[in-house]
Amino acid sequence: MKEALGVSIKCPANEQVKRTYLYYLEHADGKAEATIKQTVMALSRFEDFTCHADFRTFNQKQAVGFKAYMAHRDLAPATILSTVKQVMRFLRWLSMQPGYKSKVKSEAIDFMNLSEKAIRSANAPRDRDYPTLAVIEAAIDLMPDATAVEKRDRALVALSALTAIRVTAMTTLKLKHFDRRRRLIIQMPDEVETKFSKRIDTFLMPVSDRIERVFLDWITYLETVELYGPGDPIFPRNLMGQDERRQFKTVGLQRSHWKQSGSARRIIKGAFEAAGLPPFGPHSFRNMLVSELYRRRVSIPVFKAGSQNLGHESLLTTLTAYGKIPLEEQGQLIREALAKPFTAQEENVPLTAAALEAILKKRGIF
Repeated sequence: MKEALGVSIKCPANEQVKRTYLYYLEHADGKAEATIKQTVMALSRFEDFTCHADFRTFNQKQAVGFKAYMAHRDLAPATILSTVKQVMRFLRWLSMQPGYKSKVKSEAIDFMNLSEKAIRSANAPRDRDYPTLAVIEAAIDLMPDATAVEKRDRALVALSALTAIRVTAMTTLKLKHFDRRRRLIIQMPDEVETKFSKRIDTFLMPVSDRIERVFLDWITYLETVELYGPGDPIFPRNLMGQDERRQFKTVGLQRSHWKQSGSARRIIKGAFEAAGLPPFGPHSFRNMLVSELYRRRVSIPVFKAGSQNLGHESLLTTLTAYGKIPLEEQGQLIREALAKPFTAQEENVPLTAAALEAILKKRGIF
């Protein structure tokens, strides 16, 4: 009846093998929850295309068809690439499982590979809007700070601006993870939810005394007014209660972490919206901080330190993913750097990092 109405019926065998695969990803392959959710979405898209046909019917025609199906959907190239990769990874695993080995052929899976052009498009850096430091300062200045909840919200935006720490890590921080003397956030993966479960040591970047003061005042407030201890959260969740009309509302803070990061994201976006600005998210602060490193024309070692502060093991990640130089400034920097011809002495300098830095300093770039 459902098929007659154009509604696909889920295949029981598919549901069972998907559960087995997701269990494998979590417990054998050690994949993060976010990766598993992406896999669920990718397989859902694949089954939408096949109308939930049994995975054992997979063939070359399905592979080519799914690739074309994804290309004509209103999705970002990176999303298309990620989806196809997730499905291919699942099918390769499936091809080694009992009952599927003779059905799911590796040669057919290969036909799902995207073209080189599509892969380049998916991997190309995207222009991302991000707030300037001045815009962030203005947004924080406009945030109210009369109640404990309002003070927390301002401090949350402030710490995000000073460190660009990932929001999932920020919402799991405890007071003991902040070394006030060194202005250092110590992200220990056994307690702080860091990317790839790695330790990250993040200093408050001294880009704005005003913003830093907001965060430090919050730490003082927690310790001296709320009497929080080392094991208590830096950003406690809301305490809910009832008003005189028995309607639920926020009445304060409770000494526990948010269960998810959605509340923190909404606070940050809401701060910009309340100021009449686009709803910049927490990740946009990474672009802002990298752009500040560019704008201040710091030395190569300082830029590397900033890269490590963001949790990047490779400087290349910072250079390619964040802080694109605006077009007009790009032209200005090129004109300033290349308008003067190199001297013979400069041309004979070995191109080491130290030598390159020396040349750039001589030209006033650093």
